[in-house]
Amino acid sequence: MLLLKLAAVPAVIWLASWAGRRWGHRASGLISGLPVISGPILLFVALDAPAQFSAETSWTTMSASPAVAMHCLAYAWIAQRPFGGRWHPLLALLGAWCAYVGSATVLSALVIRGPLGALLSIGLMLAATALMPTVRTPVAIPRIPASEILIRMLAALIIATIVTLGAQTLGTRISGILLAFPITASVLPLFTLTLYGAQATARLLAGFVTGLVGFALYFYVFAELVVPTGIAIAALVGAAASVAVVRLVAEFQARRAQHRAR
Repeated sequence: MLLLKLAAVPAVIWLASWAGRRWGHRASGLISGLPVISGPILLFVALDAPAQFSAETSWTTMSASPAVAMHCLAYAWIAQRPFGGRWHPLLALLGAWCAYVGSATVLSALVIRGPLGALLSIGLMLAATALMPTVRTPVAIPRIPASEILIRMLAALIIATIVTLGAQTLGTRISGILLAFPITASVLPLFTLTLYGAQATARLLAGFVTGLVGFALYFYVFAELVVPTGIAIAALVGAAASVAVVRLVAEFQARRAQHRAR
């Protein structure tokens, strides 16, 4: 599992950075918000654990997932108010981490299983998208050099190693929180704010929160299906539902933005 995560994190950073070079910062966020890291890790956990244990872990991760949206929301707003000089991106990251830890601690203690829990998590995600800072600059396609992508991947790998080793030595509740820890939502905004500015960071994180809607839905579907249908079906249905709902939400947001621009 450790090797899987350590391989998956840099791969996701590379994929998100490549998407940003092609379609812009928002595309990077959308891809990063999907369960492309935590989903496969949960799958491998389920192969070595009872189905009920996997379901409980999935419920905890789903319940704690809005904390990642709080992380993104905090980072985006702190980024709009420059202070601390060259340390501003790191201070914004520290504030976002505090928002995540505080939110995840509360949410993981209030795990609500079933459709009600999913509606609550997804509702909080959608509320976070509405509270993100307004982006007033036109969409720009960043020219992200290969050297920057390599540094991003290395930074993500270091954070992933620390988080994963911590999860292996702590209890199930803390492990569930760490499974949802915003690794890519820490590395990508840090580089984006430093090199491309606050508006680009807000666009990136708005896409990330939209992707998190699919994140929460994946863990809901997996938790509901893993016991009665098995791991494979739970994972496949969860992945399909995750991608479908993110596409619907992203299309709705794009149409709404076009309507406002008229």
